[in-house]
Amino acid sequence: MKQLSLILLLFFTVPSLVMAGDATERIKVISDNIFSIISDKSLQTAEMEEKREQMIMEAVDSGFNWEEFSRRALARHWRKRTEDEKKTFISLFRQLIKRTYMDKSGQYSGGKVEFLEEKIEGEYANIKTRLTSSTGTQTSVDYRMIKKDGVWWVYDVYIEGVSLVSNYRTQFNDILINSSFEDLLNRLKEKVETGK
Repeated sequence: MKQLSLILLLFFTVPSLVMAGDATERIKVISDNIFSIISDKSLQTAEMEEKREQMIMEAVDSGFNWEEFSRRALARHWRKRTEDEKKTFISLFRQLIKRTYMDKSGQYSGGKVEFLEEKIEGEYANIKTRLTSSTGTQTSVDYRMIKKDGVWWVYDVYIEGVSLVSNYRTQFNDILINSSFEDLLNRLKEKVETGK
């Protein structure tokens, strides 16, 4: 939970340094877009909360490749799934992240992002950043990206060296070792519906 809230916080802050490079620029554009949504006073009322959350998720969706994220989170279990199962999983996984972490967007309190390094290896990129909160706490956040059809997409985020995808992969694998894929989907549905 802490990991994705840091991702959202990172997207809600203004970058202090932008390196040259398409992948880094992609992260910058997304973070600028989210920051403008968060900063918009007209969207900070209770009546606008749902619209604000929708706009934030659309901005996140514009940079995250949820299929790649989901495929990596399920790992060896992905290939065994039908196309319908994959679509259902992707949708539920995205909703889970939205449901679990979107309330963190209301807790934005400033800070800055430094873009430290961009490494490109073929169709893969690693963007190293450092988030400094308004209280001075520093957190390293690395974006793993893949280039598909000429566009860079985030497929994993490492916070202080811990992969978000690996974290979910461990949880999903534990469930699938002891239960069925249908049970995993049911658990995801329950978490989406209850927020727990």
